[in-house]
Formats: sequence, structure tokens, C-alpha cells
Amino acid sequence: ETEEDFAQTMHVVREARFAGAFTFQYSKRPGTPAATMPDQVPKQVVQERYDRLVELVNEIAWEENRRQQGRVLDVLIAEGEGRKDARTARLSGRAPDNRLVHVAVDPAHGVPRPGDLVTAEVTYAAPHHLVADRVVAVRRTRAGDAGEAAQGEPGGVMLGMPARRS
Repeated sequence: ETEEDFAQTMHVVREARFAGAFTFQYSKRPGTPAATMPDQVPKQVVQERYDRLVELVNEIAWEENRRQQGRVLDVLIAEGEGRKDARTARLSGRAPDNRLVHVAVDPAHGVPRPGDLVTAEVTYAAPHHLVADRVVAVRRTRAGDAGEAAQGEPGGVMLGMPARRS
């Protein structure tokens, strides 16, 4: 990859407004054709390009998240999404575009379960998540019902073929 190739990558990321990218640094893999190609990019250049790309993607992500402030979103509550949920008294889930959203719990609307939908207003934006502290509604769903049922005591399991009673 030349510096010009990398500049084109940066241009595409900027123009397409990529707010997320799963990026990895190239490393030689023994036995692959790429490992023996001439003009290998030095590790220092690879690291510098990686850092520039990650910085650009993070910049775009934060800009795009700030544009969400004031919007009302439906958030599908999930289990295990937010590492700080217990400390912040929030639940976490995903917006329709898969952004991570931390939602306040408002007892006036009921406490949502994993699988339920919360309609809430985005009140804060960070580079990699949104916070929605103004809950508009909580919609209980069949997914939430199923998740709640799975938390109960397991019932008996029947084995074999059902018998017909006359």
C-alpha cells in the first residue's frame, strides 16, 4: 500500500462517513504469498496509518452521535451491553442503527426487561455510545416475556412419544 493508496482509503472513509470500522494491522503470515512480496510497508508506517484511520473514524463517530442529541429513538434493551449499568442506574440496548444507547430507568413508565423496547430522547452523546435520560414510553414485547420466562424455575421434561388416551 502506497501513501497515495492510504490517502484514498482516508478519502472514502471521510466521504462515506464511516462511524465504525473493524480495522486490523497487516502482519506477515508465513507461507502466504503476501509475506514474500517486495516493498513491505515498515511497521512504523503501518502503525502511523492505523492511528490516523482510527482517529478519523472516532471523529466521525462522535460527530454523528452528537447529531443524535434531542432525537427520540426506540431502543431494544439487551442484557450485558452496558458495563456500568448498575452504577449509573441505567439499562443498555441498541438503537435501530445498532448504536449503543444507555437508557434511564423511569419507574413511572415501568422497568423494561431485556427484549423490551424503550422510546427515549437522547440527552448526551459520546464517541461510542448515546445516553437517553428522558423516557417517553416502555413497550413490553414477546421477546421480553420470553426472557422473563427463562429466568423462572425450569419445568419437567417429558421424554418419549406422547400417548393417546381414549
